[in-house]
Amino acid sequence: MSIEADAEYAYGWNRYIMTFIGIWPENRNLNQASSYTAIIAILAMLCFCCAPQSANLPFIWGDFDSVVDNLAMGNITISISLLKTIMFWSNGAHLKTLVSCMAKDWSVIEDKRDRKTMSDIANFTRKLAISSVVLVQFVLIAYVVFRYLQARETGHMILFRAYHPYNVTSSPFYELTLFGQFLGMIYAANSYTVVDTFVAILVLYTCGQLSNLRCKLTNLRADTTAEFQMKLRTVVRRHEYLNRFAETIEDCFNMMLLLQMMGCSLQLCFQCLQVFMSLMDKMDEVFFSQFSFLTIYLVYIMLQLYLYCYIGEKLFVESTKIAYAAYDCSWYNLSVHEARSLMIIMCRARTPLQITAGRFCSFNRQLYSEVLKRSVAYMSCICAINSVG
Repeated sequence: MSIEADAEYAYGWNRYIMTFIGIWPENRNLNQASSYTAIIAILAMLCFCCAPQSANLPFIWGDFDSVVDNLAMGNITISISLLKTIMFWSNGAHLKTLVSCMAKDWSVIEDKRDRKTMSDIANFTRKLAISSVVLVQFVLIAYVVFRYLQARETGHMILFRAYHPYNVTSSPFYELTLFGQFLGMIYAANSYTVVDTFVAILVLYTCGQLSNLRCKLTNLRADTTAEFQMKLRTVVRRHEYLNRFAETIEDCFNMMLLLQMMGCSLQLCFQCLQVFMSLMDKMDEVFFSQFSFLTIYLVYIMLQLYLYCYIGEKLFVESTKIAYAAYDCSWYNLSVHEARSLMIIMCRARTPLQITAGRFCSFNRQLYSEVLKRSVAYMSCICAINSVG
């Protein structure tokens, strides 16, 4: 592959979807009207999904089943998608720099082993992006089928039960509302997914570059002191470059990830409640379609959350391995002055790179288990309050 083809292969699938939504960083130019196409997606999610569903909550507050249906079926998820879209779009300038750095780094990879490492990561992230997008399409199809079968009983097809300041049953308001909800749902589902996979691409790219740097450091050898200092200087500069790259990712997304982590706790809570409530209904085709949708939906949310925990832990491990690489190199064959120079890298690597939720906690497998436990605890608490009430 050419350099451009390698970079395109790594994030090409995300570029297609993000261009459709209007948030692809390289298309960001404040002087061009195309840079503001994201406003269409934001307005569709806000005006037809988030705001009407949230406005409907006071009217259904006394009905436990309706409140759970409101929060579990789309309100929380689409609200998270809306916030992610806004935050991603607002960070377009920084993300454009990161994408440019990725493309530039592909052009300077000469070692076959380094290129193979990055190609393997590109293959993995591409498959991850494609499988995530395909899975969320299954979620959408399952939801539409469920609402269609439900509409056969009620006689009125609507995707989200919400409050509207007009008669939604009359034409053309009904058709416009249905189209707006469907458009908002498409934008929300794809935005939720591609933002997550794009962050995964950035973090896993950093992990691959740290792996290559670790190999260079482990195999650091030189015939003269001047040559050693030159090679070590290259390693240190590369290490600092990757540290800045990872810190930029953290600065762009830590608040978004805090909102997503809290949102995921509520999502899992209300979705599990909805699953248990559906088991109490009669066993008909509506039940099976609802149960199938909720199952796929729950698996999707759990996988997206696990993705962040996986890449966060991998980044932590790869960044700390740099210190061990300095120790594993042939430092015992170096002079005292040269061996001491390695301590610069070892001291810097003692502070691991992380992706955090608002800088409050780091994403790792332990956090994943904590979120699941808290979601179940919230669900038990809500069930207890409802049974007492």
